[in-house]
Amino acid sequence: MTVISYLPTKNNSKSRRMRERGEHYAAYKALCDADRLMARKLEAAFTKLSEGCTPKVARAINGPSVRDVKEETGAMCLPDVALYAAGHRKPAKSVTAR
Repeated sequence: MTVISYLPTKNNSKSRRMRERGEHYAAYKALCDADRLMARKLEAAFTKLSEGCTPKVARAINGPSVRDVKEETGAMCLPDVALYAAGHRKPAKSVTAR
């Protein structure tokens, strides 16, 4: 079996920057994990509250969902659109060249 040996790492600006960023990302990840844990606890609490409720009360507790919103597409009637159309004016008398 062959033994693989590694050279010691260099202490240059790139390795220092990676080490500093690693500490930064580890702190950020810990903060995000704490936020996720708090969100899970809140979700569990609201789920427990809404278990014995009527559907109407459960919807009031949970609030609206972003996914429930359906965007209307296609042609829609706008109020007073006929006022701004070009066809509502009387046609001008046609002018002919003599």
